Amino acid sequence: MFTLNLSGVNQEIWNQFYLYAKQGSRNELVSIIPQGFTSPIYLRRSTSDIDNFIQIYLHKEYEFLPEQPNTILDLGGYIGLASTYLAHKYPTARIVLVEPDPDNYIIAKLNSRQFGNIECVNVGVWSKTCDLTISAKVGGDWGTMVREVSEGEEVSPRIKAMSVIDIMNFANMERIDFLKIDIEGSEKEIFSHSHSKEWIRKSKVISCELHDRMVEGCSDAFHNAINGEGFTHGKHGEFDFYIGSSFNSSRSTSEINCLTL
Repeated sequence: MFTLNLSGVNQEIWNQFYLYAKQGSRNELVSIIPQGFTSPIYLRRSTSDIDNFIQIYLHKEYEFLPEQPNTILDLGGYIGLASTYLAHKYPTARIVLVEPDPDNYIIAKLNSRQFGNIECVNVGVWSKTCDLTISAKVGGDWGTMVREVSEGEEVSPRIKAMSVIDIMNFANMERIDFLKIDIEGSEKEIFSHSHSKEWIRKSKVISCELHDRMVEGCSDAFHNAINGEGFTHGKHGEFDFYIGSSFNSSRSTSEINCLTL
């Protein structure tokens, strides 16, 4: 296995590693030891894993949280890159990673085992308890779309799904300091129902990637659900996040866009 230690690596070596990771068999793994880590993060070759790693670990996509979170719910945990990054940055935070795709979940478990503060759950996220199956993969393994299984329908894989509030109850989470949502179009389903207000009001900071290019109406469902709930819209580079009014941030409001929803 090709292992790269990021400490002191130059651009030429990184470029060679990137090309190696983007080629070959997806059944083979490569590993990277990020700066400050003692154990590696595993990626599959010939997948979008390396690109997701770049976004989170090199571009530092999740460097916007105003304060130390105590609870993090990672909906659409993929192979655990966001959760492991946050677990290293916030070692006292409790993180629950939710990932429906069985193949992604296996790698997420592998990457998370070095952290005692990450719990992995192999379920999908929907508006209710039901069964889902994979309907499409968009942009490689990164974008796993799911749909609800009809009664009596034979499908593989068959994935158990839970609502956000049921996941919170299952994980004994009364509040969520940081709710990260990247569920490839299923956000329309979870935000379109009136009971979404219950868990929205229990969330301090929400980051939701909206996939209107996959499912029409995702943005409308999201904004309709959080409008009037007192969230302030902020940006970190091109990344959008929303801070609830209950979050008493010590950071200057000049660091975020002061648009209250």
